[in-house]
Amino acid sequence: MDEDTTAARRPRKRWRRALRGVLIACGALVAAVGIAFGIGYLVWPIPDPVEIAARTDQSVLIAHSDGSEMTRIVPSSGNRTMVDDLRADVSKPMRDATLAAEDASFYRNSGFDPLGIVRAAWSQVTGGVGGGSTLTQQYVKLATGADEHTYTRKFKEVVLAFKVTNELPKDEILQAYLNTAYYGRGAYGVHAAAEAYFGKPPADLDPSEAALLAGMVQRPTENDPAYNAEQGRARWEYVAGQLRRHGMVDDAQAAKMRMPGTRERFAWRGEALSGTTYEIRQQVLEEAERAGFTEGTLQRGGYSIITTIDAAAQRAAEQAVAEVTARAPGSHAALVAIEPGTGAVRAYHSGATTAGGYDWAAAPQHPGTAFEPFAQFLQLAGSQASQEAGCEGPECSSPRPQAALEAETVRRSAARLGFDTGSWEPSGRSAFDALTAGEQPVSATDVAHAYATIAADGQERKPRMLSRILDQDGREVLAAESAPHPAFAEDAEASALLARKVAGSRWPELARSYGTEPLVVERGRYHSMTAWTSGFTPRLATSVVLSATDEQNRSRPLVDADGLPLDGTAATDDVWRLFEVGRGGAGALPPQPEQGAEPGARPGGRAEEPDREVRPGA
Repeated sequence: MDEDTTAARRPRKRWRRALRGVLIACGALVAAVGIAFGIGYLVWPIPDPVEIAARTDQSVLIAHSDGSEMTRIVPSSGNRTMVDDLRADVSKPMRDATLAAEDASFYRNSGFDPLGIVRAAWSQVTGGVGGGSTLTQQYVKLATGADEHTYTRKFKEVVLAFKVTNELPKDEILQAYLNTAYYGRGAYGVHAAAEAYFGKPPADLDPSEAALLAGMVQRPTENDPAYNAEQGRARWEYVAGQLRRHGMVDDAQAAKMRMPGTRERFAWRGEALSGTTYEIRQQVLEEAERAGFTEGTLQRGGYSIITTIDAAAQRAAEQAVAEVTARAPGSHAALVAIEPGTGAVRAYHSGATTAGGYDWAAAPQHPGTAFEPFAQFLQLAGSQASQEAGCEGPECSSPRPQAALEAETVRRSAARLGFDTGSWEPSGRSAFDALTAGEQPVSATDVAHAYATIAADGQERKPRMLSRILDQDGREVLAAESAPHPAFAEDAEASALLARKVAGSRWPELARSYGTEPLVVERGRYHSMTAWTSGFTPRLATSVVLSATDEQNRSRPLVDADGLPLDGTAATDDVWRLFEVGRGGAGALPPQPEQGAEPGARPGGRAEEPDREVRPGA
């Protein structure tokens, strides 16, 4: 054999040895997985639906930032009615909708989907969060309470799903899932869910109602159309589409399907919560759900939620609002106080008196002249941004350069400051003039958020009410925080410099915005429809709004007990003073701008909170 032939064969031998090594390693891995699978199959027991139901009946503490109790989510003894006969107790549309939403191949698969497992593994590698679970796997996850995104949890889930499929009839597995799933509104199991949403037994659910309920399990709070109408409809349309796609409804049935109406949230439970406590609870539950802790998960684990709400500040807010609104029957005062630099909401009053009522703190309302300081700030920031970008000429140095900018530029600048501009309508006037006149609706949360952004050197953080989640042993399993976003430039340092430069001489450490929106009525009188008092210190940004707007967001004039025009600004000033005193503050109002002064300016001198008013972080 010549040397050339020998040299040519050497690389092939090395390649064969490498291939042999890879095959041996793969074989060893498959054998190890097979052995582990077999051991798990023998050792891990099948979940018992009755035991699972008992474990879900745990209360969840919702506490103030200092750990003192605010309220509890207490399972009702009436919300656990088990389905005993799947085909008799649950309508076919509900069974079909569940499979369409979660696992259309349920009656054909062996408990897990190999391709789904590959997708889930890839999600783990790329930083995703699971995915690809069959309905049987989801039942196992619900039953074991194991919701962490790890390979170990996924492996156990697959083993148990395979074991459950081998040892239980498919109808029994589906029945166990329907009895275990959490549908939101405090409803565990399909029987409670049908009552909570439609006031009927699950045997009577039609395709439209079934599509809504089946879609709830994925995200039980945000998919609720009574909580988030847009998200709820999107999820319903997805499930309805899956029903059509898999032939579970025919063309005639599909044509009749409509997004169904539901009962009021929690009406079935008769909960005695104040409107404000209800809104706080719902907000922290939504934030927890986005972090991977649904209400069902919280109850199964007996977790505790620590909010950002300061107990003393919250009491002061509720007392201040109650005292002032008593003078003006039919009015609603909302208050939001946010800590700059963290986004932590320290006090929140929705203005509602009953659970599930209208949330005036989150409702967009016309600010009138209360928006002038922000319009001025946007003008100045826009001018400075143009100069930083190299803009030169009269249009850049004009006192009102923002008036010449496109409406979308104004909207974008306001959004970066913290305003929710989604409800803003196009105006026939210039974008700047429309803003200055208070024509675009904003909420008390918007205003406090924007002030907090300015007070934090232009670093915007999304307001939050969730601080921490603790397990039954008091161990922290989640610490929440809002990520900072530069509001006025691409990076934090540039945003801070620009915010300080623009705000320096015009925005003192304690600023005030106030305003009313007038409405002409009979006898030539002017009535205010909304009134505002808002401001900030380095430690707290607070906004108070008073209105007589009804729950359809229709404006009505502010009047006193005698039906006479109410001095709305004086009323909101009083709420501010009482809140400040009640929470241990100095009790001083933000100073009113001098006549002819720039909006937001104040007379000389400093107005700071004393050291004793410093609140610890959440």
